[in-house]
Amino acid sequence: MKSDNLIRSVFIVILFVFTQTVTAQDKKVSLGVKAAPNLGWLKTDQSGYKNQGIVGGFGWGLVAEFYFAENYAFGTGFNFNFQNGKLVYPEYRNGSVNGELTRKYRLKYLELPAMIKMKTNEINGIKFFGQIGLGTGVRLSSKGEDVFTSDDRPDETTDFRLIDSQTTLLKASLIVGAGIEYPIDNSTSLVAGINFNNGFTNALKGNNTANSTLEHSGMPNFIELSFAVMF
Repeated sequence: MKSDNLIRSVFIVILFVFTQTVTAQDKKVSLGVKAAPNLGWLKTDQSGYKNQGIVGGFGWGLVAEFYFAENYAFGTGFNFNFQNGKLVYPEYRNGSVNGELTRKYRLKYLELPAMIKMKTNEINGIKFFGQIGLGTGVRLSSKGEDVFTSDDRPDETTDFRLIDSQTTLLKASLIVGAGIEYPIDNSTSLVAGINFNNGFTNALKGNNTANSTLEHSGMPNFIELSFAVMF
């Protein structure tokens, strides 16, 4: 609860500071807030590990765009991304039982994007844009829900619990997106877009209990629908 209050306080302070900057610099800087539902999964190429489909998540954050030409900007800010996914892999328990573990992950990251955004001129009152860049994420928390299945015993289910010791602190990703911008007036626009966040670093730590030569492997990926108000 205290950490959530701190996050909200920091967000309000940064929003105020950037708003003053936007006013002073005559739209060389544009500031906004975003909300973005997403569909996420964990990509893995480790032997015996399988992705178990997509899981819904959500993100929100602050968007800042610094224009170095009329239709070209450097985009940054911060995003709080709630990314989810599910894996199944071999598990060895209690020194005698072989089976499979299905784990559902809830991963929360603070992501700092670095993007190049390219916009068209207005076409029938709408601007189209594309963007590409990198995202660096810091893990804030990670939780896992487990279902262990074996021929030798009934299924064992463990509710969501913290697994920070089993996940890496940092992650990196390639971000590609496109969308539309609808100007409401000279200073405010509504923005909608779709982004693909393609993680290329392993988010998991540790070795498999059934085969200690195998490292746990899962790279977070998600597709999001982003909705923002820019000032």
